[in-house]
Amino acid sequence: MNSIKNKIIVSMSILLLAYITAYPAVTLKLRDLIFIDGFRDNQVLGYGLVVGLQGTGDTKSFITESSLKNLLKNLGLNSDETLASKNIAAVLLTAKLPPFARIGDRIEVTVSSIGNAKSLEGGILVQSPLKGADDNIYIVAQGQLSISSGKDNKKGVSTVARIINGGLVERNIEPDFIKKDTVNLVLKDWDFSAANQIIDSIKKMYPASNPEIEKGGKIKVTIPANIRITEFISKIEEIDINPVYRSKIVINERDGTIVMGGDVKISEVMVSREGLTVKIEGSGTSGIGSEQKKGNALHMKETATIKDLVDTLNFAGASTKDTISILKALKDSGAIRSELIIK
Repeated sequence: MNSIKNKIIVSMSILLLAYITAYPAVTLKLRDLIFIDGFRDNQVLGYGLVVGLQGTGDTKSFITESSLKNLLKNLGLNSDETLASKNIAAVLLTAKLPPFARIGDRIEVTVSSIGNAKSLEGGILVQSPLKGADDNIYIVAQGQLSISSGKDNKKGVSTVARIINGGLVERNIEPDFIKKDTVNLVLKDWDFSAANQIIDSIKKMYPASNPEIEKGGKIKVTIPANIRITEFISKIEEIDINPVYRSKIVINERDGTIVMGGDVKISEVMVSREGLTVKIEGSGTSGIGSEQKKGNALHMKETATIKDLVDTLNFAGASTKDTISILKALKDSGAIRSELIIK
């Protein structure tokens, strides 16, 4: 059985020596690389009470009891009695307001317990305001709570719920992204090559726009006098860009996920772990995979990529832990020049 396995490994190694994958340049629309400064979502936050729970609410919570008394007082009901009920829960409310939100728009609101409630399922949020960073009320929320489903249609976290379209916008949002007939474009991931392509492409399409780099890495663009702002922005967002970003390898050690670029090369090196030896040879050598006394040796050419290495290790039966350890060792030795991100 081991002999057959080793023959397969040898065959795979030979194929890797003769095969180099070609990865075409990726073309992206400018809208996928940038956002317009000032044109963004707005976060709002609030506090409220959830009622109607079936004994799964807060217990012995001063905040919940005090809030309930204030609520009843505002409704004209005064009472000095202790209001101990497990059918009520204190919650925080969060939501996002899109640009150009208008009075009367409906927004989804997330409800999260801040007490010791066991579950918010079946509860109803009492009318509650949500404020922005400027302390103004932008949303008023109220309604039936909905618990998200997890895997296999099982209930998710029962102390976090949503109110679909439960937030009512009470104040218009007017983003201030046009300043003196100019707009600022901001790269989501800064890169000099991409910025240079953007400037050249916009200048070629609209010479009068005079695109240039501003402080903070923003690309300042002047809106031509003979074109509508909507047409101008929509046209430049359709520009094709070929970004060349620094290669990265992202490893999630908790679930064993490895994400990498297809063209990440490996320099000449040898690494061994628990009987499995990986040798990356220079272009002048001619070794192939072979069986050693104390385990298996995988020989690959220096033109091999990280994808080739991971595929070969998976085929050879290496565990995810072994693969991650080998990648770390290659990075530490300098054989991998890409940025290694471990989560």
